[in-house]
Amino acid sequence: MRDDHDVDHLADLAFVERMRRDLRDVRWLEPAEIRARARRRSRRTALAAATAVLAVLSAFAVAAGGRAGHLASPADRRPAPDGAAPAGRAEIPQEALLDRADLGAPSNVRLGDSGLQEPIRIDPLLQSCAGDRGLAAEPPVSRYSRSRTLLRDDTPGQDGSTAVPVLTQDVYRLDPAASGRLLTDLDRTATACSGWSDTGVRPVTDGNRAVSVVHTWRAVARDFAGDEAIVLRHTLTSPVDTTTGEPLDMRYLPETRMVVRVGDLVTVIVPERGLGVDVPDGLRGTSDAELLELGQTAARRMCLAANPAC
Repeated sequence: MRDDHDVDHLADLAFVERMRRDLRDVRWLEPAEIRARARRRSRRTALAAATAVLAVLSAFAVAAGGRAGHLASPADRRPAPDGAAPAGRAEIPQEALLDRADLGAPSNVRLGDSGLQEPIRIDPLLQSCAGDRGLAAEPPVSRYSRSRTLLRDDTPGQDGSTAVPVLTQDVYRLDPAASGRLLTDLDRTATACSGWSDTGVRPVTDGNRAVSVVHTWRAVARDFAGDEAIVLRHTLTSPVDTTTGEPLDMRYLPETRMVVRVGDLVTVIVPERGLGVDVPDGLRGTSDAELLELGQTAARRMCLAANPAC
C-alpha cells in the first residue's frame, strides 16, 4: 500500500522503483537463488490479499508507546520471556522511518511500501558469497516490514520522470531470537567473504562484458546507535576481462550499507551511489560522520515502535 498522499500521482514511478529494487537484489545471484526468490514472491502474492485485514486488526493490538527521544540502553530493556514474540506493537508505522528532514541531501519525492513475511535484504552479493562459502545463505524472514525510498527530482513541476534516488531504507520486525543474532551472523559472513572472487557478465564502461572482480566487506563503524549497529562497506577491485586477462581501465565505487537494531526492529539503510569513475553530479555520497548521525536518528525513530518499548 502506498505511504503518502503526496506521491499519489507517481504510480508509474512507484512501479519502476519496485522493479529497480527487485532487480538490484537479483542482479548478481545464481539461477537457483533466482528461482527460489521467484517462489517466495509467489507466496507473498497469496499473502497480499490478507494484508489489508491484518493491518486493521493490528491497529487494535498497538499498545501505548514508550518515551520518544531518549533511547534506553539494552540493560534497561524488558525482554520477552523465553524468546517469544513480545506483545504490543505489530505493524511498523511510517513515523518509524527516516524522512526528508533527516537528510543532509535534498529530497522532494518519497515512495514506500509495507509487507508481511519479507526476507531481510542487506546485501544480495554478500548472501551469494555466503552460499558459495558454505555459510547459511537464507536470510531470516520478518513478521512485518516497511520500506521507503527518498528521491530528488529537479525537473520543472517535479513529475518524477527524472527523479534520482538519494536513500533507501527498509525496516523489519523480527522475532526476538532472530533480531538478536542478525548482526552477529552478518559480521561472521562479512569476515568469511573478504577477498571473495566473482566472475560473470557485468556492466562496464563500454557495455556488458564477462569480467572477474574481487569483493571485500569491512565494518567501518560499530555500536554507534540503538542496541546494535554496523556500517558495512563493500569494495570491488577493478574488473579483469576473463577473455583477454587484461584489467579494464575503470573502477566501481564503494557501496555502503548501515544496519541498526532497536529491540525487535532492524533497519537497513543504503545511501545511493552510482557506478563509474566519478560520482554523478549531486551524488557526492554521505560522509562517515553524516552516516553515523543518520543512524542515531533512525534509532530514535524506531524507538517509538520497538518491542520492548524505549
